Amino acid sequence: PIDDLELCALDVASSLELTGLAMKQCADRLRNNSTTFKSALRLLTRTADRPGGKIVFTGVGKSYQIGKKLAATFTSVGTPSICIHATEALHGDIGLLAPGDCVVALSYSGATEEVLRMTEHVRRSSGSSASERISVLGMGRSSFSPLGALCDAWIDCAVVAELSDSVNAPTCSSSLMLAIGDALAVLLMNRRQFGPADFARNHPGGHLGRSATQGTA
Repeated sequence: PIDDLELCALDVASSLELTGLAMKQCADRLRNNSTTFKSALRLLTRTADRPGGKIVFTGVGKSYQIGKKLAATFTSVGTPSICIHATEALHGDIGLLAPGDCVVALSYSGATEEVLRMTEHVRRSSGSSASERISVLGMGRSSFSPLGALCDAWIDCAVVAELSDSVNAPTCSSSLMLAIGDALAVLLMNRRQFGPADFARNHPGGHLGRSATQGTA
């Protein structure tokens, strides 16, 4: 019962442990075999190093919300990024893509219809040369999925289970996807030696902006 607050607190603690375990299991897989992850890194760094290149996150539902957060984080720490809803992409927003961009398609199932349709269109319409081509990086449960088959590289976000046994709402999987994205944003930030002064320039407002500005004064 919800009025047993001690049990509720313990239940939340258990959920946090399960989420942490999902992240540890992913980290262990990455340490044991980084081959596919390095392919994903090559796409991201190539785009980040290209003048005018940007990372374009896309998804629907919870994945779209994660994409919005990641695009904001990437941009604030020096890697220009946007997020477009896969449905809106099919109705004109795909025009935001430019040669040399990298699309990061977020779909845990790897079978989200709108994401598949957008990715298929990108693959058909993208240029053939390396400088004109729009690359596609997928993030989800398995590269052996309809989306995985369309992607140039894949980032494994698989989890053993979500937090609820009865309702399969994205919880552990969405937390892991977000954590991986944040780690990639910081990796690219460090790689380009984006420091406090750069962050202060990109983030003039709010407490973070004040702290960054004071720290570089």
